[in-house]
Amino acid sequence: LDYANIGVHGKGRHGYLHCKSGRRKELEALWSQNAELTEKFLLLDVDDAAAMGLFGPEAPLAAVRPRLGDLVAISLGAATLCTGEEVSHFRTCSKPKCQGGHGSLLPDELRIPFICLP
Repeated sequence: LDYANIGVHGKGRHGYLHCKSGRRKELEALWSQNAELTEKFLLLDVDDAAAMGLFGPEAPLAAVRPRLGDLVAISLGAATLCTGEEVSHFRTCSKPKCQGGHGSLLPDELRIPFICLP
């Protein structure tokens, strides 16, 4: 990505974007001009996402916060962010593979059982 230091972290259904210094507004403007991205993903400031409770009831730990980057792109449906290499590997290769994706806001993704063992 021309606008990111590290690129997209996380899974493609919720990608964390680390913007290059001074280029965040440029990335946000280009994102907002792309109908496919704006229709299929919610782009949020990471701190706003944390304030909404998307990472849990408490703010992310200070040691973890840098890993979350500047923005998080959250899929609103079945769309997944992926690199050209991933597209080639999983969809257009001689033996296409299906890679599962999860971690967005669909009801089935939000209702995941959690078991805490002592």
